[in-house]
Amino acid sequence: MKKTKTSSRNNVYFDIWSITHLVVGIIFGWLMSPVVALVILVLWEPLEIFVLSPLLGRVGIIFGFETLRNSLSDIVFDVIGVFLGAYVLGSLITPSFHLF
Repeated sequence: MKKTKTSSRNNVYFDIWSITHLVVGIIFGWLMSPVVALVILVLWEPLEIFVLSPLLGRVGIIFGFETLRNSLSDIVFDVIGVFLGAYVLGSLITPSFHLF
């Protein structure tokens, strides 16, 4: 029986998902209260690692397979994004609606 190589956990500070976290943070920070946006984005990380990753891993999908280092850096990009969305973009363009 041939062994397949298992993927190692994502352990980098910056990857393509960092940009995604930054952009989502900007959008959330612009469209909702910064506190609500941060709560949602910070709570996403444990949901991703402890719930979604194991469930998707059972069907062969590698998602959220990351170390604490990568997870914490994602949160840093979320915080930067929320700040940019709420205070920089929000001061330039007022959104036509707020979600929360």
